[in-house]
Amino acid sequence: MSMTIKDLVEAYTTDRVSTYHALRYHTRKNAASILKRLVASHGHIELSTIKRRELTEWYLDWSAGGKLSMAHSFIAQIRTMMGFGASMLEHPECERISMVLHRMRFQHGPPRSVHMTADQANAIRDVARAHFGWPSIALAQAIQFELLLRQGDVIGSWVPENEPGESDVRRDGEKWGRGLRWEEIDENMILRHVTSKRQKLLEIDLKLAPMLVSELEMEGFDGTRASLPAFGPMLICEITGQPWKATEFRRKWRLVANKAEVPKAIKSMDSRAGGITEATEAGADLEHVKHAATHSDIAQTQRYSRNATDKIASVQNTRIQHRAKKKMIHGD
Repeated sequence: MSMTIKDLVEAYTTDRVSTYHALRYHTRKNAASILKRLVASHGHIELSTIKRRELTEWYLDWSAGGKLSMAHSFIAQIRTMMGFGASMLEHPECERISMVLHRMRFQHGPPRSVHMTADQANAIRDVARAHFGWPSIALAQAIQFELLLRQGDVIGSWVPENEPGESDVRRDGEKWGRGLRWEEIDENMILRHVTSKRQKLLEIDLKLAPMLVSELEMEGFDGTRASLPAFGPMLICEITGQPWKATEFRRKWRLVANKAEVPKAIKSMDSRAGGITEATEAGADLEHVKHAATHSDIAQTQRYSRNATDKIASVQNTRIQHRAKKKMIHGD
């Protein structure tokens, strides 16, 4: 049975057993955008005509001009669709293309090399409060840097009301969820939060996060759980009185960062890399840092840990010092 790219996209996005329907709202929107472009450019092509050469040429076209991330997004969607076609539709051409893709390797874009420092995080906190009057951004900055959390776990996200999941925060046909809530903090100031990306339980003693404690103290925290709100979202936009929307948070955060003279290359998301880098520079056990960052493997933690040049220099200096000590001991 012949099948085109367009046929497969339609099956993948409409079949009730497709994993497409299990994707988070924003992930699904992004996938839909990529699939729409894929159909527009290659929808008419029959799967039986797709060989390794065609896939390579498509990747080269998509990555032209250094757009490696975009090219990888297209390839990832094709991999996913072919996997669906092979397993759920049992289509032989999907199985064949899946095997071809399994043997192919595509160039990755360079990883981000910048990270936020503790001084920059503190500058953002100070400016957010003193200049703009946005303590929620100061608190969010402290949480991201100290707790190594992704922005989505801190401020949460807004999705249409008909998306799966319960919520007690609704507005204009949307509902909010997945962000930090006050009731996730117990009487011992232990935060327990299930991360949105990996669904891992994070348990952390907030008393060991000085930036966060400082922010809470400015809001009346006296060291006891009773001095904090009992329930509800932790991060409320001062302008709307509702949890932040991601686009507006990033826009306001950038205004604050500019005023704090934080380089434009550094983004809010680099707070997490900054905290991880600080931990590894301080000599924290990499396995422990992995758990703190809720990473699945150490390789992922290492990608987030920046300042590789300084760390390599530190290793070399340690080796030189060790060599000198051995010479002194043995009298060489």
